[in-house]
Amino acid sequence: MKVFAPAKVNLGLRVLGVRADGFHALDSVVVPLGFGDDVELERAGETSLEVVDGGVGLGALPGDVERNLAVRAARLLEREAGRPLPTRIRIVKRIPLGGGLGGGSTDAAATLRGMDALWGLGLGRGRLCALGAELGSDVPLFMLEGTVRMTGRGERVERLGMSGARPLWLVLANDGSHCPTPAVYRAWDGLGRAPGRPCAAPSEGAGLTTPIDLWDTLCFFLRMGEPAGVAGAVVNDLSAPCLGLFPGVARTAEALRAAGCMGVTLCGSGATVFGLVGSRAEGEGVLAHPALSGCWRACAQTLPDGVMAAHGPLTPIVMVRIHVGQPCSV
Repeated sequence: MKVFAPAKVNLGLRVLGVRADGFHALDSVVVPLGFGDDVELERAGETSLEVVDGGVGLGALPGDVERNLAVRAARLLEREAGRPLPTRIRIVKRIPLGGGLGGGSTDAAATLRGMDALWGLGLGRGRLCALGAELGSDVPLFMLEGTVRMTGRGERVERLGMSGARPLWLVLANDGSHCPTPAVYRAWDGLGRAPGRPCAAPSEGAGLTTPIDLWDTLCFFLRMGEPAGVAGAVVNDLSAPCLGLFPGVARTAEALRAAGCMGVTLCGSGATVFGLVGSRAEGEGVLAHPALSGCWRACAQTLPDGVMAAHGPLTPIVMVRIHVGQPCSV
């Protein structure tokens, strides 16, 4: 069985404060992309993991496979089923590691969905979401196979109903910076926000004052497939602290703007940055822009609800992987 594991972008991400349990309270609109990993699952004599580089320059992976989120997802299903479920897991990685695109979380969600079907467990979406929440805040959002609103620490997700939305094109870029999520959130804490209190003002460029207003506007243009309107409403409260901490990410954001992208915004807590474009042709032009030489980059479409589940991913992607100092070729 092969399961598509899409990358995601947060078109809107508000940090509302620090909860009593120490997690940050979030309010976010998240959309899956027609670009991601492939998770291949096969019944076997024992559970194993193989990770194949699909163009992201994986380098050396951690030696303890039990720490991998996909393997942890498999172990959770074994606990739930009360019996061994030996499965060969093969992941073709196209999503950069630690880039804010949900790579580990989407692989875990795909493993949960795929193994549930492969072994005939019949757990249902609600139970799979609950299991996913044990693995990480981003895992449940990939269970709903569409655009979602994510609240709480990320474990509460609701589908926003984008089945008729026109896909949008965007460009992703990553210079290879490592942006530890706890460090980014600590920087957010240090920007004058009192722990436990909501943000006093929207992020720069949001132009709106409340999540409700912001998400209404964002979703209106998202349903219409209007890139300029979406670009005017995207917001990420982690952008300022991340770009302040990591100059390479700030330079990548400036490069996307220089190349003509609209609404350039951080993906999650970094280090990937994205910007909207009007068409695939415009996106391919951005990929070739000299300001982005040295970056990994990709041009991808957003996925309307149900497309991933019913038909597999929309046709990706133009993707480039180069090393800093090497000439760029598209």
